[in-house]
Amino acid sequence: MTSLEANSSLSEKLIFQPFINYESIVCAHFPNAEDSEGLGDSVAKINAACIGVHFTPTDEVYIHAYEDTHTRAILKPGTRFAINFSENFYEYAIAALRRKNHEKYVDELPRTSFLTTDPVPILKNAWAAVECEVIDMPLEILQRPVCRRRENPNIRAKILSKNVYRLPILFNNRSMNLALESLILATRIPIYATTSSEYRQAIKTYVIIKKKLIAWRDMDRFHDAYEIMDSFLIDGGVPPQELSFL
Repeated sequence: MTSLEANSSLSEKLIFQPFINYESIVCAHFPNAEDSEGLGDSVAKINAACIGVHFTPTDEVYIHAYEDTHTRAILKPGTRFAINFSENFYEYAIAALRRKNHEKYVDELPRTSFLTTDPVPILKNAWAAVECEVIDMPLEILQRPVCRRRENPNIRAKILSKNVYRLPILFNNRSMNLALESLILATRIPIYATTSSEYRQAIKTYVIIKKKLIAWRDMDRFHDAYEIMDSFLIDGGVPPQELSFL
């Protein structure tokens, strides 16, 4: 089996529980990037976003993408994209957090991160990827009132293929789950009022997770990502001492 080939037996057995949130890196080409920027097909600009996705029993995917983001603008009916399940936490951090002057970058993730970009972008560190095509969203879902703790989906897609390239090296690893939790907190902390209980609790949890990863001697593989996350929070107005526990 080559690096581009999926294990057909494992792919057939890959089943997602319906309406459970799966954290992933959604990757898609910017529309007409090769025409608008003269980059050519081989370097067509790629959008990458860390997004929770929900699968249905009818082989569909529901996503909530925030308004005024590239991801929301790109994922229109007819667009194909890939849901990547990566083993590299750094890729989740880069995809989730906007860097300064991010508009100047050709891609949200380095081009060397991708195994292939044709027909959809697949990451080298992805142990599995789901190729999808955006379809129309039922109006009744878009108009449904938003509940207190979850945004309504605004993107619906059909699954074209499910591809498992290998079994993950660290399957269902607790450290990875905690790191993803802290990444989600990092995206939210800057929007909380600094005097709010939400802010205090989020900062506290974020630091506790870092302490646990260090105590478990498992911080080495997350270190570079936490440098990105800490810098993002400091740039967002969080005092550096809030993130320190020394």
